[in-house]
Amino acid sequence: MRPLSRRALGSITAVTMGIATFPQVVFSVLAANLILEFGVERWQIGALVTATGVTGALFSPAFGRLTDWIGAARATIGVLFTGMVGIGLIAISPTYLLLLAGAIISGGPQGWSNPATNALIVENTLVGSRGILTGVKQSGVQMGTFLGGLLLPLLTALWGWRVAVMSFLVVPAFGLAGMWNRPRQPGRTAAVREAAGALPAIVKWITFYGTVSGLATSAMFTFLPLFAEEAEGWTGTQAGWLIAGVGLVGVIARIVWGSLAEGRLGHGRTLVVLAAEAVVSAALLVLAATDVLPSWVLIPAAVLFAAGGIAWNAVGMLAVMDFSPPELVGRGTGVVLLGFLLGIGAGAPLMGLSVDRLGVYGPGWAGVGVLFVVCVFVARKIHETITLATQ
Repeated sequence: MRPLSRRALGSITAVTMGIATFPQVVFSVLAANLILEFGVERWQIGALVTATGVTGALFSPAFGRLTDWIGAARATIGVLFTGMVGIGLIAISPTYLLLLAGAIISGGPQGWSNPATNALIVENTLVGSRGILTGVKQSGVQMGTFLGGLLLPLLTALWGWRVAVMSFLVVPAFGLAGMWNRPRQPGRTAAVREAAGALPAIVKWITFYGTVSGLATSAMFTFLPLFAEEAEGWTGTQAGWLIAGVGLVGVIARIVWGSLAEGRLGHGRTLVVLAAEAVVSAALLVLAATDVLPSWVLIPAAVLFAAGGIAWNAVGMLAVMDFSPPELVGRGTGVVLLGFLLGIGAGAPLMGLSVDRLGVYGPGWAGVGVLFVVCVFVARKIHETITLATQ
């Protein structure tokens, strides 16, 4: 079968990644609207993120094996279709329970998107030419964040939040059109289907990094806009723009860091730098929450968060692709996602519970900073593991 061009591969994988994680953007940007609409507390908004993340985490290893079995093209189509179902249910939910059901369904594509798109890249490219492409793929998440942060508040003001969310269904429809017109990919051979063996040590360390990073990232991403509104006096539109900025910077960061990781800097050293940037971001939020610094410091904090904490995914997924046997890329990706999405699922409600009980954001931001410090040390271990494996 004729391989996808780099342009088509970048576009389809970016769209797939963007739509798979878009529900989290909805829960973050429209948190105030959802609280008002359904009469819920902050921790229940965090619980929506938990439902998505835990569902994706629990099923991601199975989705990884399924991807290795049926092939990347069919898996990518599956991600796009289930993503449409989840977002559609979120948009039309009349009660919080159905909203929660939409979040659970959305966990499917979130847990499946990376195994499917990583395998699609491996099937269509060679080692040494995946860095920028992986960055483009992972930047789809941040492009969704940028567009969601920019457009959801504006469309909500015009037509209400439900229509605003529903309007984004055009994105997976575009991706499905791109995949549907391709020749069908045959299933894997029996040898590949039965492939087994231990995953490389690097995959296990990246899983650890992803779990800790997921805890911190989920807390910061979900509650940064609400922090801007409730504690710093920003308007809902301004808070949405803050998240849009995170998305825009994240798009650039994932492409740039993916390229640098594949080059002279290396995967491990790159992750050290990214975690260090995220530590500074959390420190700025602590200083803002304690009134040591004015509210404008949220802007550089968001930039550093996007450039560091958010961008790790491009480097981590590139490492999985580069250091796993091709027939185990789906499985390895699924294991990494198991840890990352469990972290994503736990971080947001813990942050929400902290704010609900303590009435301030400072302790939660401090906890986020400690988690990112742990990521720095794990990243150093990743660098050591890669060095030993390549000697």
